[in-house]
Amino acid sequence: MTHTMDTEVRPAGPGDTQSLTLLIVEDELMSREMLSMQLEGLFGRVITAVDGNDGLRIFNEQAPDIVLTDQIMPGLSGLDLLRGIRATGAKTPVLLMTSSIDNAILLEAINCGVERFVPKPFDFNLIIRTLSGISREIINERLAVQHRLQEVELLRYRDSYNSMQQESARQKERHVVRHDLRNHILEGFEGVRWGINVAYSPHDIMCGDGYSVRNLFDGRQLIFVVDAMGSGMSASLTAMLATSFFNYQVENLHLWGAFTLRIFLNRFKEYLTSMLLTEEVLSCGFFLVDLLKEEIDVALFALPPLLIRKFDGSVQIVRGENPPIGIYPGETNISTISLSGVADVLIMTDGITDASLERGDGSYREELGADFRKSPTLTELLRRFRKKTEKSSLDDLTLMHLRRLDLGTDWSWKGEPDLSPAGLRAIIQEFLAALASEVVLDTGIRGELESTLTEALRNALEHGCLGIDREEKSRLLLSGEYDDSLGKKTPLPGAAIMLSATLWRGSENPLLLMEVSDTGIGLPLDALKSEWNITPEYGHGLRMLSQFNDSLFIGRPGGCLIILKTLPEGDEYAD
Repeated sequence: MTHTMDTEVRPAGPGDTQSLTLLIVEDELMSREMLSMQLEGLFGRVITAVDGNDGLRIFNEQAPDIVLTDQIMPGLSGLDLLRGIRATGAKTPVLLMTSSIDNAILLEAINCGVERFVPKPFDFNLIIRTLSGISREIINERLAVQHRLQEVELLRYRDSYNSMQQESARQKERHVVRHDLRNHILEGFEGVRWGINVAYSPHDIMCGDGYSVRNLFDGRQLIFVVDAMGSGMSASLTAMLATSFFNYQVENLHLWGAFTLRIFLNRFKEYLTSMLLTEEVLSCGFFLVDLLKEEIDVALFALPPLLIRKFDGSVQIVRGENPPIGIYPGETNISTISLSGVADVLIMTDGITDASLERGDGSYREELGADFRKSPTLTELLRRFRKKTEKSSLDDLTLMHLRRLDLGTDWSWKGEPDLSPAGLRAIIQEFLAALASEVVLDTGIRGELESTLTEALRNALEHGCLGIDREEKSRLLLSGEYDDSLGKKTPLPGAAIMLSATLWRGSENPLLLMEVSDTGIGLPLDALKSEWNITPEYGHGLRMLSQFNDSLFIGRPGGCLIILKTLPEGDEYAD
């Protein structure tokens, strides 16, 4: 076996790493002895194992701080050893040495939480540099714990500083990630409407996730999701740089002679190849959505599988065909998914699949499929996820939900109210009575629906039918004349309001879709952005609508507001 050495490389100082133990698992005697000899000066203790079975035994007995293991060995392979270590609950960094880039092994190792891949034949320069970096991360983490225990007063000031830095970092993350279509109704084939929701939850100041949802010049949508391997500043920088370059490419598409997803990906991979470190890889996904053709071009790079639900509630699992992006060249597989007969599509990073269950016997990956079948919306799925997972184990997570808003249903209702406060109250009661004949409505849900429709219909009456703008509404509220004005103002010529609703039972919990439309200009498309401009007189109704319901979407022409709400069924909502 051939090894390369660089005599100029110097390991980290003994004072940095002498408290750590390294376990080397290698079945070839010469390789094992050379690794041990080269790494003895870096660690206080280096122990060796002759194969995977021996390595797992020694790991359980001596609890080393880092494991460096070969992949191909008799008995347990390196991947089997990694699974065995993770089965104990240990988060010990594991480096996997391999002489071939097997996509299946790469994907499985990443799913099991491998720390790094080390190519064979060995480059001791790379091995020492990688182990030095990981060792420093371990020692820094231990020092942080020690300081928290010993220096309470210092911690108080540090926390204040970290809070400031965290807020600054989150502002930068919010600036880099993009969602051009937040709360927008998108129109597709034969006028079928869709919406895209995103849940983005950075776990700490250094977030390894990123995303971007962009509307292209030709009416299609291009979506990007990234999950940088590892944690800390390196992962955060990689995710932000990748997302920024994605946005840069999108904003300059008009300069391209031609645009295809493959050309876009080739340019993106060229950029990443120059940016990534030797041992670094990137999990990400690209989705070119064409609603007029009812299809999505998909390129998944080691992200969790997509979940696609049909009208009848059946769920299709679409797994990625590409390894994570690294410095290794390779062809990109792009597949096309038809949206014909599809109700919704869920895209995610492994922050949701890898989260530990609160009951302590596995990860949320085991629960995800069942919960997705029960949950018609992203809000409902997240409610179930947070109820079942251990809060202290949560990582960065990003979920995207492409949802059809026009669905074939067994029940629908439509009504046109008189344009007065009394007419609005009457149509709400008429609707609730009709809905109660289809599903059981407890007092709480009925109250939320009544408040929701009161706010939505009043908004349609004010802005769409009576022509009351924001300034006039504020003045009427401050003067106490608001309620009287709604009953006295004459509607604009041709003014009308329509309330319609459908129930969709393609998930185990039914989805109620309510639509309020009017003949006015409607709300501005950014009215439902995440940070409302709340004043004492304005904005509280929009916040209430979001708190009581799962999703809100605004469209044109006229005023059109679509409200999605999961209706609970069964005893699980009782707690």
